[in-house]
Amino acid sequence: MYKWILLIHGIGGAVLFGGHVYMESLMANAARARDRTTTMSILTRVGQTAGRIMTPAGFVTLIFGVWVVLDGSWKFEQLFVIIGFAMVVMAIAVSMFLMRPLEEEINVQVDEHGLDSDEVAIRMAKMTNLVHTQTLLITIAFVVMFLKPGV
Repeated sequence: MYKWILLIHGIGGAVLFGGHVYMESLMANAARARDRTTTMSILTRVGQTAGRIMTPAGFVTLIFGVWVVLDGSWKFEQLFVIIGFAMVVMAIAVSMFLMRPLEEEINVQVDEHGLDSDEVAIRMAKMTNLVHTQTLLITIAFVVMFLKPGV
């Protein structure tokens, strides 16, 4: 049973990390478009997809990671477990408490002013920075889980 739990935890982490790498590449391509409407359209789609994939993957990673520790030979006091847990929890918190409300604001602004408005661009820049923050947190968690410092 332990190997299945570990596999699901690993798949969740891979989806989370890979999804963030993909989002970063899409955002970089959107920034190069030099057309505000195209850029905002791409970023809006990235945000919609991220909410459907990244948050569930974060929860799967977190829940099965805790289960791996409870069922295996790892301990919650180990450095890599503490750091990995903290990074994933922070990434989920950024998503739920900062990105979700900002996404709702962006949707309202798009409905009122269109994709190419200054209000949408300002909020989308904030969203982009939050995605970068999440990517950093998830990358740290991924590296720490792989290298397992302190073991």
